Amino acid sequence: MGEQIFLSLSPERTEFYRWSGDRLIQALVEKPGEGSLVGGIYLGRVVRVEGSLNAAFVEIGLDKPGLLQLKRQGAQPGEGDAVIVQIRRDAAEEKGVRLTSSVKSMIDVTALARTKQPPAQLIPPPALWQTALEALAAEQVDSIICDRRVDVTPVAEWCRRQRPGMEGKVAFMPERDWVPSRADIKDCIGEALEEEVLLPGGGRLLIEPVRTLTAIDVNSAAATAEKGFERTALSVNLEAAQEIPRQLALRNLGGIVVIDFIDLDNRGKREQVIEALRQAVGVDPAIEWVGNMSRLGLVELLRRRTGRTLVEMWEVPNG
Repeated sequence: MGEQIFLSLSPERTEFYRWSGDRLIQALVEKPGEGSLVGGIYLGRVVRVEGSLNAAFVEIGLDKPGLLQLKRQGAQPGEGDAVIVQIRRDAAEEKGVRLTSSVKSMIDVTALARTKQPPAQLIPPPALWQTALEALAAEQVDSIICDRRVDVTPVAEWCRRQRPGMEGKVAFMPERDWVPSRADIKDCIGEALEEEVLLPGGGRLLIEPVRTLTAIDVNSAAATAEKGFERTALSVNLEAAQEIPRQLALRNLGGIVVIDFIDLDNRGKREQVIEALRQAVGVDPAIEWVGNMSRLGLVELLRRRTGRTLVEMWEVPNG
């Protein structure tokens, strides 16, 4: 069964919900001015070159200059030079945005730049729903439901250009007829705002984002004898491996993730868990790498940062 996408694109707020079977996979929301800058293309001016970093700081009109990693070969820009750059990572804490000179666009940005003086925006970043749809394959999506009839044509036209095969799946359905309902979606979001996740067999996950990484502890302490038998470590670990990628996508947690599975002495069982995890990450295109399991049950994976976390998006009630 394919996935359903629900879009609400009012001027006051953009909402994107991705639903697979009876489960919410993504819940993204933003108001004007809150969106990611990733993908935006700018004509910038080099303000400083750092030879030790092989990088340049480029003014593009934001609060802080962006960091542009320089190519090791070919001509290098100097201070004061105008350069066309694209944002590849949003600013984080005290650091400015990360930039690239390998610009990807269907529009001739060089022609646009001729009419501008740096710093200037040449092409705005894609909308939230565009970034989310672009990460998905056309064949995995069954339908894209818009809650306003006026949005169907522009969404379908964008799909035709950027995600061929999706355009025929765009349709109008008023929010009151959505299945799942908004109440169902909010219930799922409420669960995802909790640190603890209960697994079907009685195990649990404890998800703790900290400043430098996200730690996930797999625990069988909640496994009870309700079904008349004790859950094995392997069973709990396999359920956790299936659930963790969904939780990372739903919570929109990026960067390094360290998973502490229940210890397994048997190497074959450890490989079973890793294989289950690698199969399950297909639900989340943002997961870029999954490491091996140590003898202590630790696994590292890397998830690309993609805007604000679920907690940040929903820390103020969104109605």
